[in-house]
Amino acid sequence: MSIEDHQELIERQAVKYARSISVWTALEKAAFGVAMGSNGYLRPDEAETLLASLALPRPGRVLDLGTGRGWPAWILAREGGHSVFGVDVPVEALRSARDTFEGGGVEEHTFVCAADGTALPFPSGFFDAVTHADVFC
Repeated sequence: MSIEDHQELIERQAVKYARSISVWTALEKAAFGVAMGSNGYLRPDEAETLLASLALPRPGRVLDLGTGRGWPAWILAREGGHSVFGVDVPVEALRSARDTFEGGGVEEHTFVCAADGTALPFPSGFFDAVTHADVFC
């Protein structure tokens, strides 16, 4: 992928996060009984399965690569008690994730960081687990 293609991809993603999500939130509540701020296709029951499958020490440090609006990162922090680091490229996504974490009452255990997954600003071995939802799609 060329630098121009990469920049175009980042700009397309930024536009996606700048849109209002009120209709999407209403659909999530109707379909799942909860508005989780999804930006992909991971359902709440799948997030619970993901959490159970991690088998992390409590509290563990989890990298949520391509965190988007912070789903399912906030459930890992809330239900699992883990420190979750949400990483994504669009700053708009990270602002939304920060709002999601605050709204979910997990702001003390969650962090956002603007970074590309190919060049993370964390030392090797820092995380106990890495998650992603729809980031490679």
